[in-house]
Amino acid sequence: MGIPSSSSEKEIILILICRHGQTEWNLEGRKQGWLDSDLTELGKSQARALQFGLKTFCREKKFKVICSPLGRVKNTAKIALADAKYVSEITYDDRLKEHSFGTWEGLNSEEIELNFPGMQEKREKDCWDFQLPEGESYAILENRLTSLLDEIDKSEDILLFCHEMVSKTLRKILLNLTKQQALVLTHNQFSFFVIDNNQMHQYNCNPD
Repeated sequence: MGIPSSSSEKEIILILICRHGQTEWNLEGRKQGWLDSDLTELGKSQARALQFGLKTFCREKKFKVICSPLGRVKNTAKIALADAKYVSEITYDDRLKEHSFGTWEGLNSEEIELNFPGMQEKREKDCWDFQLPEGESYAILENRLTSLLDEIDKSEDILLFCHEMVSKTLRKILLNLTKQQALVLTHNQFSFFVIDNNQMHQYNCNPD
């Protein structure tokens, strides 16, 4: 699915995708999902780098900002959008929340194996469609993100603040990628992606 255009709308809209800065649980290798942990000092530095990079890229443009409501994203966006003149509106949408890890949230790989022996290996064999206990599959995540994209106002450029797997899945949908192509995508925490006319560009920002 791409973002269509019509003669009565802007021919092309830009969609920018930002990921939150590094958190304490990122550093510890713990699954976050719908739970939260604080930004590290590096994470705050990454958010400041995004602030500079976005300000340089956006310049005279106007963007509607849509954020995940989770704290690590809200805190990143607060730093990155400080004094931003290019923002027309900021909203929060639950559909941008990270993929839910269910009962795995807060655990690292060793703890998951201890509590759910063999399940990580089973998941690796069908990573996209495997639904975690009390959580989601990536396919479920894709469905809720498709719903969000279908509702986007095609008259405005869009800036999304979200999470790693959300970023991968958004790009899968927008660029018509396969599951396998989506799973190998990356999104470092001091860069943002621009989707423009079904083309993807990555902009790296140097942390201070």
